[in-house]
Amino acid sequence: MEQAFVEAAKRQSGLEAAKAAFFASGGTAQRIPTGIGKDSPGIAAVVKTPYGYRNIEAQKAKGGRMITQEDRDKIAVDLMNCKAAGMTRNKACKHMGISTTLARKIVADYSLDYPTKA
Repeated sequence: MEQAFVEAAKRQSGLEAAKAAFFASGGTAQRIPTGIGKDSPGIAAVVKTPYGYRNIEAQKAKGGRMITQEDRDKIAVDLMNCKAAGMTRNKACKHMGISTTLARKIVADYSLDYPTKA
């Protein structure tokens, strides 16, 4: 076992001497990417893509559609017409193509008497 340590120390000292001679002659260290030799043909520079969440684009925030006051007034009138026709609020939402949340907000804003169930 001691013999192996002695041989490894000799190899290491030889490498240290070669390294010192290289830098003494004006050589500089270069980073060579893994798997690419410094003399590889046709490869100017390989850019390593970063790993992680930086590469994933964030989801776009749902802004929803903008509803003007005139549209809200029209929806309130249509809701009351649907109530007169005997539809539940959820069925009226599906019939009109609006969300139940929008219907709930309009019912609250206009103080309409339109329960969820008939």
